[in-house]
Amino acid sequence: MTWYLGITTTRHIAPHPGAEKERGEFAVERQLHHLGIEAHAPRKIEFKRVGKKRRPDPITSPYLPGYIFAQIPAELFAKAIQCNGLRPTMLAIPPQEVRLHVLRFLDRVARENAEAERIIANNDRAAMCQFDAGQALEVLAGPFQERAVRFIRMVQAAHDMHPMIEAEADFFGRAVKVKVDPLDVKGAA
Repeated sequence: MTWYLGITTTRHIAPHPGAEKERGEFAVERQLHHLGIEAHAPRKIEFKRVGKKRRPDPITSPYLPGYIFAQIPAELFAKAIQCNGLRPTMLAIPPQEVRLHVLRFLDRVARENAEAERIIANNDRAAMCQFDAGQALEVLAGPFQERAVRFIRMVQAAHDMHPMIEAEADFFGRAVKVKVDPLDVKGAA
């Protein structure tokens, strides 16, 4: 069996007639699995606040938009390239490249997704934060508007209606801890 890199559509398509539409990479992966072919459309799960929500939600997207890895046996190749959303030109990947890069990449993605799934299962809101400790943030509104702060962690006191960002700001040559509404910050460029 040979490993291939396939190019897929990125628009939403139905993997089978009557099925619910999903992103092209994932629909092609589902079709290949239905044929009994090992296929991987690597997913990444990120935690992002959408709109005016104060808490981040898990967002699943493709790691490599428009691409899929598949280990296709020669007897199924003709059927595989007829999948809806998959271009018929496939790039064969040499076995050495598969061992050195593809399988390691797929393993790393699986570990990252397992950690994200653990965070979701435990409803660990602190781990869902979209900022990293020490990351520079720009305050957009409130008493610290137009100040740069360094993210420390997400906190929620008993009297707070929602989680707040605890950050460190420099005032008069001193590092001072401040609390900022998550809607009032963005990552500094």
